[in-house]
Amino acid sequence: MEYQVLNPRGEVDPIETIGLRPRLNDLNGKTIGLFSSFKQHWAIIVDEIGRQLQARYPTIKLTRFQYTKDLNSDTRVAEVAKDPELRPVFEKWLSGVDAAVVANADAGSCTLYLTYNATIVERLEKPVVMMLAKEFTECAKSAAELRGVPAMRLVELAIPDISTEPDITDFIEEIIPERVSAVLDKIIMALTAPLTPEEKNPPEPPVVLPRIVAKGTLDEINAFYYKRGWALGMPVMPPTDEAVKEMLKGSDLAPDYVVAKIPPMNGKATVEKIAINAVMAGCLPTYMPVLIAAVQALVDSRMWLEAYTCSVASWAPMMMINGPIRHDIDIHSGATLLTPYYRQTTIGHAIALMLLNIAGVRPGIEDMAILGHEGRSGICFAENEEGSPWEPMHVFYGLKKEDSAVTISWPNMRQFALGGKNVASILKGICEGVQAMGFDPGCTFIVFPATARMLADAGFTRRALTDYIVEFARRPGSEVNVRWMKGNHHLLKGVLVPEEPSRSARKFFRDMHLPVIVAGLDYAWGTAMYSGGGDHGGPITRKIELPKNWKELVDKYKDIRPIYKK
Repeated sequence: MEYQVLNPRGEVDPIETIGLRPRLNDLNGKTIGLFSSFKQHWAIIVDEIGRQLQARYPTIKLTRFQYTKDLNSDTRVAEVAKDPELRPVFEKWLSGVDAAVVANADAGSCTLYLTYNATIVERLEKPVVMMLAKEFTECAKSAAELRGVPAMRLVELAIPDISTEPDITDFIEEIIPERVSAVLDKIIMALTAPLTPEEKNPPEPPVVLPRIVAKGTLDEINAFYYKRGWALGMPVMPPTDEAVKEMLKGSDLAPDYVVAKIPPMNGKATVEKIAINAVMAGCLPTYMPVLIAAVQALVDSRMWLEAYTCSVASWAPMMMINGPIRHDIDIHSGATLLTPYYRQTTIGHAIALMLLNIAGVRPGIEDMAILGHEGRSGICFAENEEGSPWEPMHVFYGLKKEDSAVTISWPNMRQFALGGKNVASILKGICEGVQAMGFDPGCTFIVFPATARMLADAGFTRRALTDYIVEFARRPGSEVNVRWMKGNHHLLKGVLVPEEPSRSARKFFRDMHLPVIVAGLDYAWGTAMYSGGGDHGGPITRKIELPKNWKELVDKYKDIRPIYKK
């Protein structure tokens, strides 16, 4: 059988592409701006570049600008071009320089944002060169293209990310000077060498592909999508016009309605594009309301999506479903809920495809994860509201009980606190067993129903449980990298860290990133702890809006569920 299939890629608004500014004829007597972002060692590297340039050209003047806003959940802005507070300050600084040097991209999302900040220099008509570790060259090129400066000059500087090192003395005294010296001539050339024709007039972005992109058998269609980088390493269903039209019955929104623009590519997640990727993933039309709400949650300003999808760390999107829709579409919340036995797995698959095809997150280019994550294809399950002694999680986050909702967090490591004969042992297992990573740690807790009831009988509400974890999940002060926290501008307002190793410190600084879900085998005792998902925002809860034909749609697909015979 031959299929005619549709394009899953999100369209992007036209990007104004510019050529590079003319280079300097000579550096003598010029003012060179040294720009770095939040990492402490970036400022050290760019200062060393300035020192060595001044040693080569004694008449050079140097001026420095460090943009210290990071991708944490408090600042909300990490791109100077979009910062209404500091952009005027930056522009005034830049007006006094002849050229700028930017350093030093050495991690995934860090490279993305440092490149964004470097491109604004060219857009404000000053030549710039950016240093970066070799491994992040493709990521930087992608970021430069996304901001319309595809020819931006880059120089490889072999200095790794040392932001988490407790002591960087050797780097400051030996490694940084030595490695800057090795590429100093390349930096000078990047600031002075005449522009090539391609740098003056870079090619326009590629033309948007047509709606129908291929015809072929099932095997041919799968090969086509995989070879184009539009599918994960698993088979997809052909998104034919007929299949997509059926999927669109899951929403009252028009097919061309733009639900969101998903970064970093800012592809338009129209209802039809969501439906195309949902068909490819094997979703049912009844999953469309969940997918639309999940897309809205992904782009919420309280979540730094690029920091999860483009990071060197390994994050996985975890989706929790609440409300009546759990039963309507058979989202599992009991034993084996995290195992891909159930069709709900396709919801995670669809989100992963949209991150690939609409967000434009490609492995080794934007997604720079060192190892990646087995859950990157998506984790989806429901809360066991009937077995919980507490209000449903979406009610805890401000919605009504009769609402349906999806909540997304981004953990990256699982631990268990199993057993527990009493409340004290349960809490001890959680506080001692849970691991906290990052500068604003988070953790998604999946509490087994029997454990939740035991805690509730002892007077613990959901809020009281998170308050207890914040206060009593502690670690020795010697395990806290104070230099990393303070030197890289990670310290949150109102948070204290120990200056001496004999003290203890909280593992979690606040309850903002500690969702508690009741799910799992009802008669078991324990808690699953998915650490991570705090540094860059979340969890985000979004109400699910149902179409007018919901009952008819549910009736049509209600019998598609597994029956395991003994």
